[in-house]
Amino acid sequence: MRKNLQTYRQVNIESGILASDPHKIILMMFDGALMSIAEAKGAIERKDLAIKSKSLTKAINILCALRDSLDKESQPEISSNFENLYNYCIDTLIELSTSLELSGFDEIINFIKPLRDEWSKMPESAKQEGISLLNEKNFKQDQAAAIAGA
Repeated sequence: MRKNLQTYRQVNIESGILASDPHKIILMMFDGALMSIAEAKGAIERKDLAIKSKSLTKAINILCALRDSLDKESQPEISSNFENLYNYCIDTLIELSTSLELSGFDEIINFIKPLRDEWSKMPESAKQEGISLLNEKNFKQDQAAAIAGA
């Protein structure tokens, strides 16, 4: 039964990603990071080191993906600030994996949660503008690749 529930959750997540716009995917990533950090903290409290490791690995992977998805060309200063924040969170989670200091988890949550909350409040017009800019950028990259391949 537990395996069926896990399979259902995975299919549900994958379906949500396939049907989502980029804004929604980032929101799901923030939620996943926050949930994984909370799971890791709870696992440490229960002394369940296997779950702690799995949850921290997931949170770190999500933060790496958020960092790697930054558009450094169009917004270099903002991207640099976010990259520094994500790197700090990743480094701190790696340290917490061995120190098991619970208060450190709250610090990381306090950095990520406001970002998540503000991201979720983004007006529809800003989302559409971002999607348009992304589509335009992808179109230009496709054109350049086609010219280079010709």
